[in-house]
Amino acid sequence: MDRIVDPLRSVLVAQVRKAEASHCMDTTTGLLRGRHFQGPKSTVYLGDVAQAVLAHLTLPETPRFTEPPGYNEQRWTLETQSGELSVQIESKPYWGLGLITSGYLNVIALEGPLEDRSRIVLDVMSSLGQPPWEMAHPRGAERFMMRRDGMNLKANETAWAALRNNAKTSLSERIQAYVQRRDETVSAIQDDEATVGWLNAIEEDIHMAKQALSEDNAPGVERALARVEASLIHLNQKGEHPVVSAPAERFAVTGPVSELGGSSKPSDTPAASLLAPDDDVPFLDLAANADEEE
Repeated sequence: MDRIVDPLRSVLVAQVRKAEASHCMDTTTGLLRGRHFQGPKSTVYLGDVAQAVLAHLTLPETPRFTEPPGYNEQRWTLETQSGELSVQIESKPYWGLGLITSGYLNVIALEGPLEDRSRIVLDVMSSLGQPPWEMAHPRGAERFMMRRDGMNLKANETAWAALRNNAKTSLSERIQAYVQRRDETVSAIQDDEATVGWLNAIEEDIHMAKQALSEDNAPGVERALARVEASLIHLNQKGEHPVVSAPAERFAVTGPVSELGGSSKPSDTPAASLLAPDDDVPFLDLAANADEEE
């Protein structure tokens, strides 16, 4: 893995299979916009690969075109930033003078942490549904890559697969960490009917996480592990000490405070008993006073 995955940068080539005029470029700022943008604009054919990459970035900056589309609306270069990950996508014709969509490919340059690059590759490959390295016109693609970066189709496929496998290995390690936490929790809590129910739920969610990983569904893995985390937190709380309630009866502090340096002592008599049984409660008859004034 270390021999074929660069620690800082990855360059991948993908076949474009679908493209339509769903976006535009703001000609004032050079920023990517939706096709309904009302300002000065020029049409852009973004393509399925570029849309998949941008859709799976976490809070990316608005992409900016460094090579704007011209007469050829599918030939362009854009850049964006997503956290520590820098992304550049080039759309270039490589076969048939670019007269049809299958004659275009995207060159994707990713710079940043290996974990971020691996995750975006896994998500893109999962959403596309077809290996992006499979070219519609292999000979033309081979010539293009050799002229540009000295790559070939096999090396490109290996680069894609290496990043995907790195992401899957990371997710598999996370699943295994939760399995270990489950085992530690089981050994530390009392086995009862309620506990068995929670453990069954944890077991099912771990199974679902493994199933999602086998389908390259990283978001599915994360959702399942989030449920496991919540269940483990609930089970771990079962072993905590209960909260001690305050006394039901409260007594008033009565009696004089002792001299400086001494201490005060609460009376043993409840506050309600300070009033003698025969004592009358003072009562002011407001109605009577009102009659006298009349």
